[in-house]
Amino acid sequence: MCYKQPINQVTTWINVLTSTNVPIKSVALLINNSPVQNLFIEQFNLLNIKTYQLIKKADPDLFINQILNSDCNILLVDKSSYPLLRQLIPSYAQHNIFIILIQEPWMPDWTWTFTQCHFLCQSDLPSMIA
Repeated sequence: MCYKQPINQVTTWINVLTSTNVPIKSVALLINNSPVQNLFIEQFNLLNIKTYQLIKKADPDLFINQILNSDCNILLVDKSSYPLLRQLIPSYAQHNIFIILIQEPWMPDWTWTFTQCHFLCQSDLPSMIA
């Protein structure tokens, strides 16, 4: 198994997010890959940033309500969680949030519909050393 790529990518995303002028209030992880999700949780915990993660057997509506009632302003999302993301975005109409599509090399066309959100994808990352 190759762990270097996910570790590099998680570290790079953390570095990009912490180097922006946007204060990270808390982060929601819509990631179904447990090892990658755990890497993000570990790194954000080191920075004392609260994370919310979907528990696979839990009701997704509870997760959505938890996120909406929090100060969460960053969503990290993998492709398998796009249906949940599409449920969540309309409720964020008044918020200034960043949505990171961690598996997308380029910005998908559907993102342009949600002008209230700031999307990032892999093309926004600095070059990673493989």
